[in-house]
Amino acid sequence: MNHPSIQSGGELSTIAGLCPHFGDCGGCESQDVPYPEQLDRKEAVLRSLFADHWDQSIPVTPSPTIWHYRNKVDFNFGLRQYPEPPPKDFERETLLGFTRKGKWYFPLDMTDCRIAPEGVDGLLDSVRGWYRRLGLRAYDSRSKQGLLRTLLVREGKRTGERMVAIFTSPGDFDRVGFVEAVRTAFPARSIYHGVYRGVARGTFADQMDLLEGDPSIQETLQIPDDGGVRELRFRISPFSFFQTNTLGAEVLYAEIRRWIREVSPGILYDLYGGSGGIAFSCADLVNTVRSVESEETATKDGEYNARQNSIDNVFFTTEKMKNYLRHVVESGGMESSSAVVTDPPRGGMTPKPVKRLIQSRPPHIMYVSCKASVLAEELPKFLEVYDLTRLWAVDLFPHTPHVEVLATFRIR
Repeated sequence: MNHPSIQSGGELSTIAGLCPHFGDCGGCESQDVPYPEQLDRKEAVLRSLFADHWDQSIPVTPSPTIWHYRNKVDFNFGLRQYPEPPPKDFERETLLGFTRKGKWYFPLDMTDCRIAPEGVDGLLDSVRGWYRRLGLRAYDSRSKQGLLRTLLVREGKRTGERMVAIFTSPGDFDRVGFVEAVRTAFPARSIYHGVYRGVARGTFADQMDLLEGDPSIQETLQIPDDGGVRELRFRISPFSFFQTNTLGAEVLYAEIRRWIREVSPGILYDLYGGSGGIAFSCADLVNTVRSVESEETATKDGEYNARQNSIDNVFFTTEKMKNYLRHVVESGGMESSSAVVTDPPRGGMTPKPVKRLIQSRPPHIMYVSCKASVLAEELPKFLEVYDLTRLWAVDLFPHTPHVEVLATFRIR
């Protein structure tokens, strides 16, 4: 397969020195495979996955950049695991990084990450020095002891603005020392401390305290559009939803814009709309956008982003999707001039929302999926009423098996 946008001798055709954690870390699996070959492999997997319903090629558009492409990473604090269990009273060392591939309970002490924002190696070293000097320990969900949980890093790829947030259990926290550890190694516009009282693993907080700087950072999207660029600005807070590959998202949204131009709806339903990325990308092409999202914080970010981009035809609803679509069905379905873009989380739409979306009978649907196997499971229900008109992908996740799949449907 030829990938004309990958230039010979350029960044996308060369294998940089492998990450020192490659093979152990579960973050990426294919750093040792030339990027064009990664794309070919992804297309082959998609062809096999959708073979029962699609007999044409499934082209995969490459990511504009393949190193340090992520604008958001979550590093976990954990207690070192040993081949043989140490004595009961042995104090395990606190590590900072990701987890070993296939072993969520086995932390790795990361010194570098080739897909994270540039400069995180220095941040990790600085934070590691800070907590070791103070003798702080990772939280252990079994003993309910320890303070440190997660270190979140966000970066505006177009703006260069950075955010760092540390999440801990309740307890004494060295605010000044942590801010200095960040400031000296990874200058950030926004530094937070989040406190979580629960036991679940992940980036959660019952309260967030701004330690220094601004409460949010800004990101800009420059979406290619018929020889021009549609530029949008977004507010990014600690829990904002935003595609993790900014430059790849611009490619993805350009594909969605092209489809919207083609089907030319008057009303666009943006399901699982987050903070408005897809809605704002297409708002100038339709009369009205109805963006639906279950997370209130995402809706608030979306409303703010609409104002700062001077967009007045996007209307946000905060509601669970199955309930929103039930109301749509009960009111007679969607308008004959409507189209839907649905971009659900990795678990997919799930049966009730799928059923109710089909019952709503929009003339055109685009399904954007970050987990192709889930789309393949939900696809047959759509095909009972709709024709599959196109199937393709945009690679937002180089060096991993993941890819963003787009499927478009037209009602029969």
